[in-house]
Amino acid sequence: MVTENLWTLGIMMNVDGKVMNINNRHKAKKVLNLILAGLLTFGLLSFSQASLAFTEGCQLVAKMAGPAYQTAPQMVGSFTSPDNMPVAFELNYVERSGAWFVYQTEQSWFTKETCAPLTKPHKNQVFEFSPVVKNSQQGQFAVVTPSFMIKTYNKPDIDKMAQRYGFKLLTELPSGGAGIFDVSGQPSYDRMLEILDRDKDIRYAAPVLSEKRYRLR
Repeated sequence: MVTENLWTLGIMMNVDGKVMNINNRHKAKKVLNLILAGLLTFGLLSFSQASLAFTEGCQLVAKMAGPAYQTAPQMVGSFTSPDNMPVAFELNYVERSGAWFVYQTEQSWFTKETCAPLTKPHKNQVFEFSPVVKNSQQGQFAVVTPSFMIKTYNKPDIDKMAQRYGFKLLTELPSGGAGIFDVSGQPSYDRMLEILDRDKDIRYAAPVLSEKRYRLR
């Protein structure tokens, strides 16, 4: 069974993008603390600097995911297998990434105004596609899920995020002042990150990416 590794946060997700329970909480907490320290090291706390200028779709999402990630404008992710994907969409199958299938498009389907899941109808069906970024260090693609981590300056402020922005709190992280939110319904994750950047209570926000677990050879 192929699993998906959300390396940005060190937690696992199931095929529909919902956060699963962590069995070994002590180990998960240690991993999470290391990852949060890594975010500090790589300068992801320079939230404002990251959002100063971007031109490509999902560029700010890739920036906040970490230094290993870059945009992949002609890639899309879908739960629909190549056998069931309509030929009319003119997609080239690239790779399997956990429960996702990654395809290449003729041209980019996402702009900075529409960096979010989109749907395409075909006959009597509707197919959903999600943005994709590339992990350049590992040479593989990662699907951008509707889950984002938000870190606040003060621990009590994390509870305000759901009410303030209409997000759904999926889980509060053991580090305190950080949580994973379902941000479904946003027209653009790029624009959402810009809005969060202007929130004085937020230290930084980062996407939860779904990608294959990396294995050393």
